[in-house]
Amino acid sequence: MIQSSRLPSLLLSALFALPFFAGPLLPGSLRAAEEKKIEFPAASQHSVVKQRVGLTDVEVDYSRPNKNDREIFGGLVPYGKLWRTGANAVTKIKFSDAVTLGGKEIPAGEYALFTIPTANEWTIIISKDAKVQSTADYKQENDAVRLTAKPEPIPVTIETFTIALADVKGASATLNFLWDKTRVPVKLTTDDVEQVSKQLDAAASATTPLDPRTAYQAAAFYYDNNKDMKQAAKWIDQALEKNPDAYFMHYKKAQIQAKLGNKKEATASAQKTIDILKKDKAPDESAIKNAQQIIDSSK
Repeated sequence: MIQSSRLPSLLLSALFALPFFAGPLLPGSLRAAEEKKIEFPAASQHSVVKQRVGLTDVEVDYSRPNKNDREIFGGLVPYGKLWRTGANAVTKIKFSDAVTLGGKEIPAGEYALFTIPTANEWTIIISKDAKVQSTADYKQENDAVRLTAKPEPIPVTIETFTIALADVKGASATLNFLWDKTRVPVKLTTDDVEQVSKQLDAAASATTPLDPRTAYQAAAFYYDNNKDMKQAAKWIDQALEKNPDAYFMHYKKAQIQAKLGNKKEATASAQKTIDILKKDKAPDESAIKNAQQIIDSSK
């Protein structure tokens, strides 16, 4: 038991000791609050565009500034000056296989993308130095290719700078730069159609038939790329042997026959497509309409 005579001294000791224990805790708590990271939205948002063109993957990594009532080309973006083609950092572009951009061949790889806009023509620069940080670090000796493109006026205002791949058909697309009332289109192509065609040409001359799934895809590929329609017809028949109730195969056969000019056969295949579709409790009306169009155009 603590003697009563010692209580006052113990209480005083406790009171004087409190600041030494409590004192360091308060600044630490305040520091933790001050050091807590607050994240704010960027004025120019980061964007990654990914698109497969043929069998080639194209990726563009860039930041997207806004117009904000400013004059853009010839103003915010000066004419005749090297531009990082976006905000915050240099734009990067990556190809999984070789491509042709604006008529210039570019090997597979990752690159930095710069532009030099003028009123009548843009110079587009694909730099092999993918790690370049700014226009100040750019060196022309690192250019993979330089090409030119014509800016076009558009009737609407694009508020946020946009790089997009449009018109993706087979093994080609259009790389578009859009901002304010300007569009700069650049044609991008791959040799994927040629490579697939070589493989299919070899398959066509082989004695072993393709499996049904590959035969259908081969027929569709030949149809889409205006290859040998007679060979496409052989492949679609191979596919249908194992899939007689596949409406989409009958529809592809109708398309091929129509392109061959065999109207009667095309009509029969389109009608078969419709008959199969109508057996479904909830038939695909859009597919029925497409088949009917072949029938109507074959009359």
